[in-house]
Amino acid sequence: MTMQYRTSSARTWWRYALAVSLLAATGVALGADDPRQATNPNQNQIWQQGLDLVERGDFNEAAVRLRKVPRGVPLTDKVLTWLEEFEKEQVDRKAMDKVDFEKYVRYAKERMERKEYNLALNNTILAHDVAADRDELLKADWLATLTKEALAKAKEYRKESEWRDAWRIYSSLSTLYEREPRYQKLEREVQTLWRLDTMFEEDHHWEEQIEKVRWEDAEMALEYIGDYYVQEADFKLMCETALEQLLILADSKSAQKQFDQLADDDDRHDFKARIQAKLDQVRTEPGLDRRACTRHFRRVIRDINKQTVRLPESLVVSELMRGALEPLDDYTTVIWPAAEEEFRKHTQGDFIGVGISIVKNRLTDEIEVVTPLEDSPAYRAGVQAGDIITLVNGKPLKGFSINKVVSTITGPRGSEVVMTVRRGDKDIEFPLKRDRIKIVSVKGQQRDPDHETRWNHWLDKEEGVGYVRLTNFQRNTYEDMTNVLSELEANGMRGLVLDLRGNPGGLLDSAWNISSLFLKRRDVVVSTKGRERSENQTFTAPHEGPYSDLPVVVLTDEASASASEIVAGAIRDNGRGIVVGERTFGKFSVQNLIPLGRSKAKLKITTAKYYLPSGVSLHRDPTADTWGVEPDVPLRLVRKEWMNLYLMWREAERIGPAKEKVDEDDAQAKADDKDGDKDKVDKEEEKDKDAVADADAAEKKDGEKDADGDKEAVADADKKKKDELPPIEQPDENDRPKTDPQLNVALLMMRVHLLGLDHPTLATADVEDKGAKIGRP
Repeated sequence: MTMQYRTSSARTWWRYALAVSLLAATGVALGADDPRQATNPNQNQIWQQGLDLVERGDFNEAAVRLRKVPRGVPLTDKVLTWLEEFEKEQVDRKAMDKVDFEKYVRYAKERMERKEYNLALNNTILAHDVAADRDELLKADWLATLTKEALAKAKEYRKESEWRDAWRIYSSLSTLYEREPRYQKLEREVQTLWRLDTMFEEDHHWEEQIEKVRWEDAEMALEYIGDYYVQEADFKLMCETALEQLLILADSKSAQKQFDQLADDDDRHDFKARIQAKLDQVRTEPGLDRRACTRHFRRVIRDINKQTVRLPESLVVSELMRGALEPLDDYTTVIWPAAEEEFRKHTQGDFIGVGISIVKNRLTDEIEVVTPLEDSPAYRAGVQAGDIITLVNGKPLKGFSINKVVSTITGPRGSEVVMTVRRGDKDIEFPLKRDRIKIVSVKGQQRDPDHETRWNHWLDKEEGVGYVRLTNFQRNTYEDMTNVLSELEANGMRGLVLDLRGNPGGLLDSAWNISSLFLKRRDVVVSTKGRERSENQTFTAPHEGPYSDLPVVVLTDEASASASEIVAGAIRDNGRGIVVGERTFGKFSVQNLIPLGRSKAKLKITTAKYYLPSGVSLHRDPTADTWGVEPDVPLRLVRKEWMNLYLMWREAERIGPAKEKVDEDDAQAKADDKDGDKDKVDKEEEKDKDAVADADAAEKKDGEKDADGDKEAVADADKKKKDELPPIEQPDENDRPKTDPQLNVALLMMRVHLLGLDHPTLATADVEDKGAKIGRP
């Protein structure tokens, strides 16, 4: 993507403000006794230049220009005050970045000297996060040495089946070197080995995950992939990776402990030998179509497995399909019946339950209420954030997975469930009647102080600046969005900040409808192109959007994906708004959901790629140099700032009495996810990442990078090394202000834009003389 493409349509809608200013400047007759106009004939031109510079994101140059107008002119003084506040914030941020960068580099080198490579890489990632020049850091000689030594150590870990430590190294390297796919490949290999080596442990509840997995559904999925996948699928490669997956399964220590036949050396060797023979046969074939691939799979399931290790068929089918889909994109997957309900509620926007958001506390292994949901049975009964759920219908939850807790609490509409919680030193019983629960995806910056279940959507009510944060795009998002905008409009909204940060996407129809709110009739929202002719479509605004003239600023970050990118791209490419923040994730592919037979299993399959109105598809793949929607005004948050933002969001979402202490570990883990755990966006783009009803749905994996990394890794090292060096302290407090720099910039731009509309010349307002409020008509 060239710079010309990025700027050609980025600021079209802002330009009309400058045009209005220029026309007004030539048409307004000022009194001869106006001292400013008489003595400073160029001040209006400076004012207009300043406005244009702000709207282009060139804040420093805008301040330089506006300082040419003497102090005492109300309009320029007001804008200069805003710009100077922004300038101070940026100076302070850069100073803190510099201090942190030097600290993290020092820590990384200290850890490298001690051969504590996981900790060294963790600190390198932190340094990369705050580096003024990230590319320069990656070229450093000391980092090249660290990378080489860490890879050698990871190889040792793999030989010793220490998957956790090996994964940490590969994951850190894939985060640092995001354009080098070899590290991502190594990371995925170890993830597979680690998953299989731990999935049969007692607390992983593997039986739940593969319940009702059937070969008939898998066979149908392969047929649909052959017919509808976005490009012709390589069934030979799919067959190879599927068989390789079974070989890995056979070597899994935890699987051998779980299944007696697999533990038997003769049976296991026979199984592996026959799978290997099948794999060798496939590799020698010049090509493989879907039918041949299916025959090989059927042979493995119905003959080889049954004649040797006799593993559960559902397990073999699940692993075969997991391996078969690996060569395809990250978004094509089979949603087995056990996961179907969780998937459905995140895309439909409602479900039957009691209305709570829960997580499993990583320290205590207890089920904790994040918050009750608006207008839900739990909220009405008095369930509070921080309550610990101990019993459901009198049965303890100890050892339950998060999905098991969800299935225990949810049930048919109108049925009752008794939930016992611990609050402080008291146990409280809540008899709850299950009801339809609506997941709210349209949020504000904070709750309405007079109605805690409602959101306040004003960012600056006096100036008429509204604010909407969309957490995902589900079926009810468009309706909720229009209701919020109608209320804001009725109360004087003149501009909108649309926050899509952290939004992993969702439904195409929802993104299409929401984009159309801000576009002119027949403006292109998005187009799709696929293998099938039916996938080649262009989606345009069906009518004049009710807010097609409303000034809009869109906030994005690296976690804004899929449907978020459609909306941000449509608004930007049609010249309807400014995008502020960070480059989006780069998921420019379209998935369809196909039911598999009569079971609840479904195939989520990529059938097309989507293209922005400008005609480009900016999908992220290992070889891409450019991906995602680039912001018109780039402003990157560092990890500490993002953690503060997440904490502010989390606190705003709580209803009722809040916990005494916010879970900062969880917030830091979310910050780690943002930079390092791309799989969260890759494979669960429809999820509401914040915490969605009755289950936060994403229980923290044991393998996710810890916030500071030090304590756990040092503890592991203590156990493994007889000659352990004395521990060292490397303090790293989050000293960043509890503020939102990206939102501050969006508000600054909107305020200046509205001020320019109200006052196209300096002579149109005089606060000191007239007592009028600048910024209002």
